[in-house]
Amino acid sequence: DRLWGRLKTNFFKFVLPLSPLFNTPFPMRVAAFVTVAAAKTIKLTWTDCGDTSTHGKITGLTTNPDPPVLGQKTAITSTGTVDEDVKSGTYTVEVKAPVVGKILTHSDTVCGDSSFDIKVLGVNIGSITVHGLTCPAAKGDLSLNIDMQLNDNLPAGIGSATVAMTAVDDQSGKLLCLNMNAEIQKAEDVVV
Repeated sequence: DRLWGRLKTNFFKFVLPLSPLFNTPFPMRVAAFVTVAAAKTIKLTWTDCGDTSTHGKITGLTTNPDPPVLGQKTAITSTGTVDEDVKSGTYTVEVKAPVVGKILTHSDTVCGDSSFDIKVLGVNIGSITVHGLTCPAAKGDLSLNIDMQLNDNLPAGIGSATVAMTAVDDQSGKLLCLNMNAEIQKAEDVVV
């Protein structure tokens, strides 16, 4: 029960809606708390930021699960078209948060898979894997797949982060531009 006392003190704002459970056996109280904490989701919005000279146009974006859940791998699939064959190129991902500014900039090849960690002040808060194109890729329909996982201990309400992804082809022409905004939502007050 000392552990429960510390949890109640440190996470009182999350536990307050569960006050009827205070007089229930310890395992049930912990299970209820874990259920609430595990329900934090990410509100993800996106825009294609390309202009008339950009060869690729993003027309759709889906996530699995929908909405993304902190602590779980989220598969992000963007679909669209590209008006040229892609032999090679480079993508750049830049992540910014309003309070701390630029968190990271990462560049790699648009062909094949690449992975990187997301760190804030040296602390790993998640990871991204970009499943690039199979090059050479023919012009026409385009599918870009990204796996993202953010640590489940990130608090809701800390604000949002902007993820900007741009790519250039082997001639330095604009290949694509995608902006995503991610906001951690409050845990749902659902007790199972």
